[in-house]
Amino acid sequence: MTPEWSDFKVLLALARAGSVAGAARELQVDSSTISRRLAALEEAVGAKLLIRGGREFTWTAEGRALIDAGATMEAAATHALRAVRTARAEVSGTVRVSVAPGFIPVLVRSVLPALREAHPSLRIELDGGFQRADLARGDADIALRMARPDEPGLVACHVLDCGWCAYAAVSYLEARGRPATFDELAQHELVLYSEALHRVPPLRWMEAYRGTARDLLRVDNLEIACQTIAAGGGIAVLPCFIADGVPELRRVFSDCVAVNPGWVVYHEAARDTARVRVVAEALKDFFRSQQAMFSGGSSISAGLGSAA
Repeated sequence: MTPEWSDFKVLLALARAGSVAGAARELQVDSSTISRRLAALEEAVGAKLLIRGGREFTWTAEGRALIDAGATMEAAATHALRAVRTARAEVSGTVRVSVAPGFIPVLVRSVLPALREAHPSLRIELDGGFQRADLARGDADIALRMARPDEPGLVACHVLDCGWCAYAAVSYLEARGRPATFDELAQHELVLYSEALHRVPPLRWMEAYRGTARDLLRVDNLEIACQTIAAGGGIAVLPCFIADGVPELRRVFSDCVAVNPGWVVYHEAARDTARVRVVAEALKDFFRSQQAMFSGGSSISAGLGSAA
């Protein structure tokens, strides 16, 4: 039988009060409860902890050892509780944010400096990857998800609509011409994404228009796709906020071919933690204020092909 922390609390109350009645008053229970819990603790450890002599009692060596252990446990619990309350109230410590790699340069440039200036004791760790962070397991404190989460216990706030367009280099369009419809993409060199990324709908959009084209290249991240087509390697679908800023690239079709909603997500257990709340609010404010940049116009092309 393993002793419970509540039994140690009885032991400490007895040591402080010097009597069963005093311990009962401290713990706001009746005297019979104190006696019963003490008996349970003695049975659990297999030793007498005190010697009763009328109203008074003396501690055995085993009793004194457990009092010392209980005092150490109580001090550790008090320290941990104080640390937790301080962490929840103060904007300090580390906040881990999981985002797709394409967002990292924007956040480093436009969000992190203001947070560092406002909260010098706050440290932000950006984890860039397409692997979904398990917030319940503690993989990250906050995530930018490009799909609404369905896991229980998560708080999700819609903050942006990310527009995606088909892009090619000026040199490619001059050499091969610009497709007039989606169906004409099959006549061009296409840069497609590996199947591992197809859970993000825009990354599989062009699969429907590849037809029997043989001039295909598959990549596993946006950076390689952007670099490849900037060098004249074909046509690829990219987020507007990334590709619109690349001088060598032009939109193949003027409107977006896909729009992907973005959500700032964190676990409800972190809702009242100051450092998480501050970072989450900063992300929400930034994405909402820059919606025009992220949306890329956000209207979907129509009339260019059968699946438009």
